Amino acid sequence: MSYQNRARGMLSDYMNVRTLPATLSVAFVLASLYQFGGITTVELPWISYTLTTQHGLMVSLGAFAAAFASSETKRFEHYETWEQVAIAAGPVVILGQQYVTEVNDFLVSLGDPLGMQLAFIITVVSWGVAVQ
Repeated sequence: MSYQNRARGMLSDYMNVRTLPATLSVAFVLASLYQFGGITTVELPWISYTLTTQHGLMVSLGAFAAAFASSETKRFEHYETWEQVAIAAGPVVILGQQYVTEVNDFLVSLGDPLGMQLAFIITVVSWGVAVQ
């Protein structure tokens, strides 16, 4: 009986550990979609509040940092050069689109919605490489 309880406990612990990255992935994708216009206005009617794209940015970067910190390699120098570029591109695009006029203008100049779609894809690729 004790062996079964320990096995169940270990399985439960494993499932909880695997649930966190999945939850972070969902939060990251949804927040990125919101920041780059894939999801329109998010309202919280109970408190009469509308989320801004800055909220999307904060959730995206927070999830990215948490996931990267918990990845198996953890250290940036353990990645190949192309992976380092891909990882760095995500936060650069997330922050650049929000705070650097030239980056946002460049994305918009690519076409509506193409520029923001490309920005979203860059961030998702960055996420995928970072959390491998």
